[in-house]
Amino acid sequence: MPGTKRPFQADLDSTNGPDGDAVHPSRKRKVSEADAELSEIFNGLRDELPTVRTEATLNLIRKLAVKTPEQSQKINNAITRLIKGVCSSSKGARLGFSLALSEVLRLARKGEAKVSVGQMVEKVEALTRPSERDGKVSGEEKRNYAIGRRFAFQAILQSGALSEKTTEEEEARVVFDAVAKLAAEKDWLRSECGLMLHEWLKAPGGEVKAGVLKALVEVWAAKGLVKTPEGVALWLTIRTGFEGFKLPKGHWHHNNPLSSQERAMLTKVLLKTADDSTEAAETEGAVKKKSAGTRDSIPSFAWSVVLAHLYEQNNGKEFAQFWEDCVAKPMFSASSKPERKFLGLQIFTKALASAPAELLGKVTHANIIRCILDQRVKPDRYLFEAAKPPLNQMASRAKSDPAAGAEIVRQVLTVLPAGPLDKLTKATIDSMLAVAAPLEPLVQTFHDLCLRPGVSDTSEAEKKRRMLADFMLEMVRTRRNDESKKWLKPLLKHLAELAYAEVEGDVSPKLTEASRGVFREKLMLALGHLMDLPLEQAVAHTSTVVDKLHSARKSLSNELDKDASSAIKAARAQIASAEAKKDADDDSANKVNLAFRLLLGLGILQVYKQEPESVSVLQDIVTCYSSPQDDGDASTMLVELLLSFVSKQSSLFRKLAEQVFAAFAPDVTAEALQSMIDILSQKESLAGQQELFKQGDEEEEEDDEDDDDDEASDVEMEDVDDASDVEIVNGVVASADNEASASASDSASDTSSPPSNEDEEAAFDRKLAAALGTAGIDNDAAASDSDGSDMDDDQMMALEPHLTTIFAERKKGSHTKQDNKDAKANIVNFKNRVLDLLGVYVKSQYASPLVLDLLHPLVTLTRTTGSQPTAKKACDLLEEAQGEEEGSDDEDTVEASPLYLILMAIHAEMMHGGSKVHATACSRTSQFLAKILIHQDPEHWTRVNAMYGELQARWRVDVGSKVQGSVFNDWHSFSMQRGGV
Repeated sequence: MPGTKRPFQADLDSTNGPDGDAVHPSRKRKVSEADAELSEIFNGLRDELPTVRTEATLNLIRKLAVKTPEQSQKINNAITRLIKGVCSSSKGARLGFSLALSEVLRLARKGEAKVSVGQMVEKVEALTRPSERDGKVSGEEKRNYAIGRRFAFQAILQSGALSEKTTEEEEARVVFDAVAKLAAEKDWLRSECGLMLHEWLKAPGGEVKAGVLKALVEVWAAKGLVKTPEGVALWLTIRTGFEGFKLPKGHWHHNNPLSSQERAMLTKVLLKTADDSTEAAETEGAVKKKSAGTRDSIPSFAWSVVLAHLYEQNNGKEFAQFWEDCVAKPMFSASSKPERKFLGLQIFTKALASAPAELLGKVTHANIIRCILDQRVKPDRYLFEAAKPPLNQMASRAKSDPAAGAEIVRQVLTVLPAGPLDKLTKATIDSMLAVAAPLEPLVQTFHDLCLRPGVSDTSEAEKKRRMLADFMLEMVRTRRNDESKKWLKPLLKHLAELAYAEVEGDVSPKLTEASRGVFREKLMLALGHLMDLPLEQAVAHTSTVVDKLHSARKSLSNELDKDASSAIKAARAQIASAEAKKDADDDSANKVNLAFRLLLGLGILQVYKQEPESVSVLQDIVTCYSSPQDDGDASTMLVELLLSFVSKQSSLFRKLAEQVFAAFAPDVTAEALQSMIDILSQKESLAGQQELFKQGDEEEEEDDEDDDDDEASDVEMEDVDDASDVEIVNGVVASADNEASASASDSASDTSSPPSNEDEEAAFDRKLAAALGTAGIDNDAAASDSDGSDMDDDQMMALEPHLTTIFAERKKGSHTKQDNKDAKANIVNFKNRVLDLLGVYVKSQYASPLVLDLLHPLVTLTRTTGSQPTAKKACDLLEEAQGEEEGSDDEDTVEASPLYLILMAIHAEMMHGGSKVHATACSRTSQFLAKILIHQDPEHWTRVNAMYGELQARWRVDVGSKVQGSVFNDWHSFSMQRGGV
C-alpha cells in the first residue's frame, strides 16, 4: 500500500516554526507576505535601469532598518542573498546587488549585528566559490563567480568599512589580501581590482588612515603587483593624493615610477613584457605567473592615470621622452605586431582627447601618424577600422579646441605621405583646417613643407607638393569669410612665389615646372574663391599677388619678353592712377575704379602666366580705362573682353567678369548688349563654335565668293556638314530656320545617325574599291574571280599612299560626332555664362529701357537651345526682368511703337512652336508688354487684344499651327483681371 510521503527537511525547517503551517500534500510552500516583498525588491535590483535599481535599494534599506527582534537575522540573510546576487551573469544584477550590498553592510556595522570586516571577507570568500558538480566547473561559471567576488569586495570598500577612524590596520590587511589574491589570478582580474582600488582612493570625502595605506602597499608588494600597470597607477595615486604618507623604499627610484631612471622598467611594465618572476620569487606569498607576455585588447586604466600625472607636471621634454619610449617606438615601430599597434591606437585616442594643447605636438608622433595613414590606404589592412577612431577624435578635438586643432594638423601635414589619402583622412584634415586657429604658423608650415617635402625622389616630391597645394586651396575656400584674414596675405605670397619665382634658400628637391604649374593653378583657383568677397577685398587680395610678383620680377622662373614687361608697366601705372582717383563722396566712381583695378590685376597675372594673347588683352584693358567714360566703343570693347573671360573654363574669370560687369552696368551701351545677344543666337554646333571663336578656315574671309560657291564648298567638306546645322537632303541645302524647334531632344539626331553612318561606309567602300581596281566589295563574283588581286611589288608600293589617305580620312570622320558634341557643350556653357552676366545687368539696371531689348532674344533662346537647363535659365531671367521692370517709373517714358514691334516679334515667335518652357516665356513676355502699353494708355488694350484675336484666328484655321493653346488661355485669364490691367 502506498504510504504518506515524508516531507523534505528543508520544508520542515521553513514551516514548523512559530508561524509555520502544515505541509501541503503537494509540498508547495506558502510564501509569506514579507517574503513576497523581498522577492519583488530583489527583482528590482536586477533591472537594467539604474533608477529602478536605486529605488529597490532604498526599499530594501527601509525594510531592514526597522528594529525588530529578527533584524540581525534579516540583515544576515540579506547579505547572503546579495553576495550570491553579485555572481549573476547579468551586468544589471551585479551593479544593483553590489550597490545594495554596500548599503546593507554599512547598516550592519552600525546596528546591533556589528559585523566585522573579517567576517565580511570570510563570508564573501565562502559564497563566491563555484560548487563543483562531478568535479567539473565551466569557464563561464568561474568567470561569473570571480566577477561577483570583485563586486562584493567593492561593496565592502564602498560601505566605508576601511574609511572609519576606528579601522585597524589588520582589518584592512585582510581585505587587501583577499583583493590581491583575486588580482593575481588573471590579468583582466588584476585590471578590475586595480581600478576598484583606484576609484576607492579617489572617492571624494573619503578619509584613509596611514595604517590602511601601509597595509595596501605592503600587501600589493607582497603579491608582486607593484610593478604592474595597476600597481603603478595605485602608487602614483597614493604618492600625489596622500602627501603625508611615506611610501616604502626599494621599489622605484626616488619612489617615482615616472623618473627618467625608471623609464626602461616603466616601459616594460606598461607594455606588460617585464619578466616579473624575479620579484615574485623574492616576495613571500607571491603568485607564480603562467605567462608574462599576454596582451589586452583594451588599454589598462593605468594609462589614463600615468598620462594625467604627466600632464600635471607640464614638462614638455619629459612627456615627449616618455611618449616616445613607451608608446611611439615600442608600439608603432616597423616591427611592431598589429595587436600592439591596435592597443597603441587606443592609447593615442585617449591622449588626443585629454592632452593639453601645448603637448599635442608631442602626442601626434610621426610614427603614429604614419601608421594611421598607412592603415587607411586600403580597406583590407588589418587596422583599417582601428585607425578610424583616432581620426574622428582629431576632428572632434579640433572642433572644440581650435588651438589644439592647429597643432594636430601641423604634425599630420609634416608626415603626410606622397601617396593618395583615403576619403576619411582627407576629410579629417579638411575639417581641422576649417576650424584651426591661429593659422599663421600653419601657413608657414605649408611653405616650409613645399620647399622641403621630406622626400628625395622628384616624382614623389611633386605628388606631395600637389597634395599640400590642394590643402592650401581648401583652407582658402573654407576660411575666406573669416573676420580676421591675417593668414591669407602670406599664403597668397607663398603661392605666388612657388608658382612663378626662383625661391631663395634650401629647396630640396628643386621645384619642377610641373610643380610650378600646380601652384599656378591653385593660385588662380584661390583667387577665384576670393572673388565671392566684396569688391574691395577681392581687389586687395589680387593686389597682394601682383605686388609680390612685381617684387620678384628679377627672379622669375620664366622671364618675360619686352612686350609683356611694357604691358605690365603700363597696367601698373593705370592701377596707381585708379588708386589716386579714390573719392570719398562718389561711391559709383570708386566702384568703377575698383573694378578696373581688379581687371588690370587679373590681366597682369595672365601675362605672368604667359597665356596666349594675354599681352594684347592687357593692352585692351589699359585702353578701356584710358578712354572717356561715355565712349561707346570703350564700353563695347570692355564687354567683349569680359565675354572672352567667361568663355574660359575658369570660375575665377567668370566671377571676375560678374564683379566688373556689375560695376560697369550703368555705362553699358546698346551695342555692347548686342554683342552679348549675338552669342545667345549662335548655333550649338561645331560650325557655330568655329564662327564664334574664329576657329574656321581662312575661307571665311573670302567674302567675294557667291552663295553657290559657298554651298559647293560646304558639300565637299563632309566632316563639317555632319557637324553643322546645315543639312543636305537630295542636293538641297536646308537652313537652320526650317528645322524643328531646338527644344526637341537629341534623340532625333541620334535616330538619323545610322543612315549617315551607312553613307560613310558606302563612300569608304567605293574609294577603297577604286584604289584597288575592283568592282566593290558587294560584287562577290568579281571579288572572288578577279585577277586584280595578283599585284606585283611595284604596284603594291604605288597603291600604299592612296590607301593611307583613304584610311586617314575614315579615321578623321570618326571623330566628327564627338567634336560636335564637345562643341555643343562649349557653346551651351558659354550661353549660360552670358545669361549670368545679363542677370547681373538686370538686377542693377532694371529701370533701363535697354532691358526691353533683351526680351525677344531671351524668348528665342528658350526655343533654339538644345539644353533644357539653359532654356529654363533664360525663362527665369525673363521673369526676373519683368518683375523688376514692372511698376518702374520709366514705363511711361518708353514709346509705344518699339513696344509693339517687340510684341509682334513675340507673337511671331509663338508660331515657331517649341517646348512648354518656350510657350510660357512667350505668354509671360507678351502679357508683360501688354501691361506696359495698357498702363500708358488703356486704349492700347483694344489693339493688343486684336493681335491676339488675329493669332487665334490663324490657329483655328491652320491645323498644322505650332502655336500652343495655353497662350490663349493665359491671355483670357489676363483679360479677366480688369483691376490688374
